Amino acid sequence: EMTSVTGVQTCALPISAPAGAKLVMPAEKGEGMQLRTLFVKDGQGRLCQSYTVENNGGVPLSGFALQFNKNTFGLVPETPGKLGEVLPATLAPGQSATGLVPLLATGQPATDTPPGVIQVAIKNSVKVFYFQDSMDVLLFLAPDARLDKNVFLEQWKSLTTEHRADVQGLANENVEAICPKMEAANVFFIARRKLPDGADLVYFSCKSLNNVTMLAELGFRPGTGTCSISLKSAQGLYMPMLAESLQKILRS
Repeated sequence: EMTSVTGVQTCALPISAPAGAKLVMPAEKGEGMQLRTLFVKDGQGRLCQSYTVENNGGVPLSGFALQFNKNTFGLVPETPGKLGEVLPATLAPGQSATGLVPLLATGQPATDTPPGVIQVAIKNSVKVFYFQDSMDVLLFLAPDARLDKNVFLEQWKSLTTEHRADVQGLANENVEAICPKMEAANVFFIARRKLPDGADLVYFSCKSLNNVTMLAELGFRPGTGTCSISLKSAQGLYMPMLAESLQKILRS
């Protein structure tokens, strides 16, 4: 049976976590608490982390709270006690619940941690447990990053920090098909330029939630199944991750 506790869906086990959620803590590691997480955007476009907590132990669980270690994105939970607010006050043995914790990019981005990895401490009424998760940089992009063409050009000429990558074996070099996928990921089309040798250069802009602007040039050579990626930014931290994510979009 399913009940609603202050807007939170809880039900007897098993519960299906959101599609794509990762098992970050099996029950044996969490002393009965099993945990699945997923980074998502909510209905208002806010970056959140979904927590599906299953109580596979013998005692009720309560008092949930979170703390993030320093991470690439400078992400922190909206408040440490937010998880406790979006879950039922008590999770009885055999119960599970899913809640969304809004995240803020107000911390100092760490350059000495694994890119994209977020280490988390989660507290319940038993004790504090630790796990790690990772997030695609595309979720960390803001929806208001389309630059004016002239502004883009000025920035492109002035920026010297660059990251390059090459993509091989593309089944689809159709720029018209790729642009909507980029836009859906908050990577915004700026301009397109055909070179005399037939190469197709396409330009995009994007911006992280902590206001790091990144510019992209994608170079297609029709018939070769290849694409060159050139990224420029005043700050190099997110460019390697963005290059990887753009490759996934190009291959999708």
